[in-house]
Amino acid sequence: MEPMNIVLIVLIGLLVIVYPIMAYFKNKKDKQKYQEMTNSFKRGDKVLTASGVYGTIIDLHQEGDKKIVTIETGMGKNKGYLSLDALAIYSVLPDEKVEATPIADAPAETEQVPEETTQQQTEVVGTAETEEK
Repeated sequence: MEPMNIVLIVLIGLLVIVYPIMAYFKNKKDKQKYQEMTNSFKRGDKVLTASGVYGTIIDLHQEGDKKIVTIETGMGKNKGYLSLDALAIYSVLPDEKVEATPIADAPAETEQVPEETTQQQTEVVGTAETEEK
């Protein structure tokens, strides 16, 4: 057997052994961090679920070995409630005061184009037309 083949076999063997060990310790650390987050849930926390739903925790309770979280979503007439497994919560959002304005009342944003830019574009177009003739 050539020395390069032996080196290759040893490297592949190391990867097969080392990779699962490294993945195990990383997953263990992430799982512990996630467990600490789920244990720290309290009423009134603003959360984001794994499916992208934002809401506020209004109830926490145990059902067997599962922790069930009820969140309130929406505002006004569009308010809704979801009961989820605590593992479906992706993150707890920092407390911020957000002023919610209904979409109908929100001012329409229009793009303001400076007058100079419009004049420059007109000059460029005018120059191109004269060059074609």
